[in-house]
Amino acid sequence: MWRLAFWLNVLVHSLLRLPGLRQARVRGQGLVEYGLILVLVMVVCVAVIGMTGRTISAVWYNELINAVPW
Repeated sequence: MWRLAFWLNVLVHSLLRLPGLRQARVRGQGLVEYGLILVLVMVVCVAVIGMTGRTISAVWYNELINAVPW
């Protein structure tokens, strides 16, 4: 079993030494970082909307109730 792991390790390291794959890995790293930033922004937006959502909903509900003449 250790032989298979050894040869897989050799294969992966050999492929990573190829010039084209090394460049693709560096370019892909920037895309991953932008993706993580977008995820962080989404989490912050969801948290802010979650904290203020009930208050905003209550204000709008009260305005609608008071605007309708009963």
